[in-house]
Amino acid sequence: MPRIELEIACGSILDAVIADQGGADRVELCSALELDGLTPSLGTAFEVSERIGCPWIGMVRPRAGDFVYAKSELAVMDRDASLLMEAGASGIAFGCLTADGDVDARACRRLMRAAGRGETAFHPVETVFHRAFDATRDPLRALEALVELGFTRMLTSGGARTALEGVARIRSLVERAAGRIEILPAGGIREHNVEAVVKQTGCEQVHLSRR
Repeated sequence: MPRIELEIACGSILDAVIADQGGADRVELCSALELDGLTPSLGTAFEVSERIGCPWIGMVRPRAGDFVYAKSELAVMDRDASLLMEAGASGIAFGCLTADGDVDARACRRLMRAAGRGETAFHPVETVFHRAFDATRDPLRALEALVELGFTRMLTSGGARTALEGVARIRSLVERAAGRIEILPAGGIREHNVEAVVKQTGCEQVHLSRR
């Protein structure tokens, strides 16, 4: 079995340092893990850049709730994306949907451009579509939209409560993606079930959180 990459969602500097020291390949930095992650403070972002050695992805999510954003909210997300990249992020994680449950391509392109404004030669931008994917009305159509937009990866539990419960859907997404976008299983993955998730989905990376 190939080596599995481990991404840890962290809600504080301490969490990020522990994850880094414990061998995480990548950190997803956010606040309010109890709300499934919101945008971290800039102070936290800069401190994490100074204290950990592994790459980190900055969450861009201004509030809990749905993923349909008003123009004013997108303006905030635009600024946050650029500032997180300036703070040292390797990329950003976000998810924008239309009221009909489709991927909001226009909003996504705006945030991808915003992240690019903060790009440096040392930090090529990764763009990650978070678990808003599981709220889309047509997962296969959404997958193709993300591929067309050029996302690096997407998180999913396969539309189920946990990734283990959604392994069949995740595997079908992996097969449909065919290497065009990385599929990152997320949701309820723990030490006791991570091997089963990996084997049954065919994924080579997993997403856990330090709640």
